[in-house]
Amino acid sequence: MSKKIKEKKPREPRQSLLRVLRNNFVIFGKVCKYAPDLVILAFLEEGVLQGIHSSIYAVFTLHLFNSLDTGEPFSKIVFLIGLMALWYLVFNVLDRSWHRVVKPNLHHKLNQGIHTELFRKTREIDVACYDDPEFYNDFVWAMDEASSRSIKILEDLTRMTARFLELITVLGTLAAAKLDTVIIVVCCAVGVVNCIVNHYGNKISYASQKERKPLYRKQSYINRVYHLPDYAKEIRISRADDLLIREADENSAKKVKVSKKYGIKFFFIYGIFYNVLMEAVSLGITFYMFLRLLDGAMLVGVFAASTGLIWRVRWNISDFVQRLAKFHEHSLFLEKYYGFLAYKPKVVSGKEEVPEFESLELKNVSFTYDFSDKPKYQWHKSDHKKPKNENSGSADALKGIDLKIKKGEKIAIVGYNGAGKTTLIKLLMRLYDPTVGEVLYNGKSAKEYDISAYRAKIGCVFQDFKIFSSTIAENVMAGDYNDETDAENVSRSLEAAGFNDKLASLEKGTGTMLTREFDKKGTNLSGGESQKVAIARVFARPYELWIMDEPSSALDPVAEYELNQSILKYAEGKTVIFISHRLSTTRMADRIYMFDSGRLAEVGSHEELMARNGKYAEMFNLQAEKYVCG
Repeated sequence: MSKKIKEKKPREPRQSLLRVLRNNFVIFGKVCKYAPDLVILAFLEEGVLQGIHSSIYAVFTLHLFNSLDTGEPFSKIVFLIGLMALWYLVFNVLDRSWHRVVKPNLHHKLNQGIHTELFRKTREIDVACYDDPEFYNDFVWAMDEASSRSIKILEDLTRMTARFLELITVLGTLAAAKLDTVIIVVCCAVGVVNCIVNHYGNKISYASQKERKPLYRKQSYINRVYHLPDYAKEIRISRADDLLIREADENSAKKVKVSKKYGIKFFFIYGIFYNVLMEAVSLGITFYMFLRLLDGAMLVGVFAASTGLIWRVRWNISDFVQRLAKFHEHSLFLEKYYGFLAYKPKVVSGKEEVPEFESLELKNVSFTYDFSDKPKYQWHKSDHKKPKNENSGSADALKGIDLKIKKGEKIAIVGYNGAGKTTLIKLLMRLYDPTVGEVLYNGKSAKEYDISAYRAKIGCVFQDFKIFSSTIAENVMAGDYNDETDAENVSRSLEAAGFNDKLASLEKGTGTMLTREFDKKGTNLSGGESQKVAIARVFARPYELWIMDEPSSALDPVAEYELNQSILKYAEGKTVIFISHRLSTTRMADRIYMFDSGRLAEVGSHEELMARNGKYAEMFNLQAEKYVCG
């Protein structure tokens, strides 16, 4: 009888004090970099000004009660209260201005700086990372936590500054009032206990959120399906709604289970142990001071004022220590962020300039989607240990491919779905590098060239192209659009892609916003219209090599024929690679590569392959029969 082996989850590496300090120091440096004015003003307002305000309140309270005990003139007491009221007025004006006007704007500035860094890093990471669900969790974690954690760290530092200033003032005031030092020692001891409790509490909080992140990501996906117009029709005409609701219910049940799991731990640590301890200490101190009052060791006014000040001492110490302990929690969360930024891509850029295109060649190229070697995002290399995974799998996409494309040729790469055609494009674009073999550009390894300049030579329309929620002109230029310099180019490119009729019907022309997500006057294009805009991107740039991945998949036969003729016209002197499982474009190709199950099955012109009567001929005849039957 076999026993079910429970998989052990990898434990988070223990963090040394030096590591915690370094993690927090680095993010604080980023705050200083992206929003230095936020740092300065936050320390002045939330640190110094708040500390002074609390200190003034402490001193005012003791002096007020002392004045009652010593029989000070009523006019002096009124003057003291008036002075305090004036200070409160000034402080509240400054405080409200900071929290309502200045601080939110500076937070936006910081958020933008940190997220821009993440966006740029996202562009660098390997496309292979997207094959790993773990990547999504880490990326979402980094996006969610980076800016919010930096704000929390700055807030903790400034609040600790305020607490420290108030503690110094209050303790000095209490010492001047000759308060028993036993009480001060007890308050400090409570702070130490608070530090230990919060250390464990922060570890539980981190573990809790780590388990919740994948669940929240799934919930976010379900929410997105329901609010995006792309899914509206499918939900209404299919039974996907039942599936999604069931998935949402199951996901919610898992979240409840996680909440209960960690909620019980929080209850015992904070709800029972910590609260009982705090209440016992508070009542003990009050009772001790009351005995001192009965013994005549202090006046009633001093007792009343000191009781309130001691509560503030205890609260200040507790809050100071609690915020200090949170830096360990911050460090745990920041590990994901730093690890994401520290990830070293496998597809790296060379340094050589890219010459004019002459040839592109694949020599004995094989590629495997290997799921056993998942991307890792370690911030500290010493912690990196590659997990053993005997049951990990891989999927062969291409095997032993040899082909060469020369300048000016029109090449067709065909095959059924899953034959490896799209994987081939990713290798040519260096979105992946071959597992075996190499890609040669002008006879030299593509790895030796600057990767951005290399990709700038190749214009590609992917089968799963995307339309951005921006103007038609910006979509065609795939970036910034200048009306003075780019208008003629955009119009020409759209005409070449067969978009003219649709463009003429739009009031704002190329300035029309695509999708209505952010503009109710925008327009939603059909699949064929969207594909024409995507194709216009290739016409709009001076690419030397065009790759058309299923360029007519959303077009009717007439539009497909017109597009093919347009491509031939505008591609004169250029190299074009057609990727398709529909063979209507193959007749105009100089050479056809027939792929089957990741292997190169046949090579030749249309006439040569038809005469061979192999897989290509079989596929062509099958499609021809369907057109005839129709």
